[in-house]
This record gives sequence, structure tokens and C-alpha cells, in this order.
Amino acid sequence: MKSVIYIAVTLLSLYGSPATAADNYTNALLNEAVRKGNKSTPLIVNPTLTMERLSTSDGEITYHYRSMTLTQNKGVNQFVEEQQKKLYPYVCTSPSQEIFRRHGITVNYLYNDKNNDFYAVISIDTTTCNEVG
Repeated sequence: MKSVIYIAVTLLSLYGSPATAADNYTNALLNEAVRKGNKSTPLIVNPTLTMERLSTSDGEITYHYRSMTLTQNKGVNQFVEEQQKKLYPYVCTSPSQEIFRRHGITVNYLYNDKNNDFYAVISIDTTTCNEVG
């Protein structure tokens, strides 16, 4: 996963310009980052979690995961709360995510369950990162 993030960060660093809303340029950069990142997928994060692919749409990047431990309608709210507690500070403070914050890119983490059915999505709006304290 680090290599995928590195590719996205490198592309945006080299070619990006600050933007408060997604513009054609930012979207083109995200498209290229996703195209290159998808060359490394599927990526086994751990024995029960695989990043299947990346996607982008209008100033957002989405990491698509499949978990072998998640099952429909079991603990969704608790899972989302726990993941938000981990992901929000990560996206909002990690140096590797700074380029997403600078460009106001929303970072989504979409999880499918072990049957590959939608389970949950966690969205981090990087324009709210200054609220991390």
C-alpha cells in the first residue's frame, strides 16, 4: 500500500497546484495516480485484508478493500467508528497524505465483506483536517 500512496503523492507533488475544489488538472492527476496504483493491485495488506483497486471521481480517491473477516450486518457501526478513529488522524497528519490535504482531495476507504458485497465506506474530507487536535 505504501507504494501506491507514494505513486499518488509523487505525481501530485510533481504536477499539482493547490486547488480548493477539484479541477480538471487535479482530476487528471488523480486519474494517472489511480492508473499507476492499480498496476500494484490486488495488494495483500494482511492475511484477511486485500486492497482490490483504486478509483477516482471528481476530486476523490477511493481505496477498495475486501476483508475476509467482515460479514453483512454484523458490527458495521462499530467497524466504521473504529476505522474513522484510525484513518482520520492518519490522513490528516501523515506526511505521505499531505499532498491530498493540499489539494482538498477526499480520501475514501471502501470495504467489501468476505462475500465481496459492500460493507461500509469511510470518507475523509481533507478540508476538515485542521480540526484534528
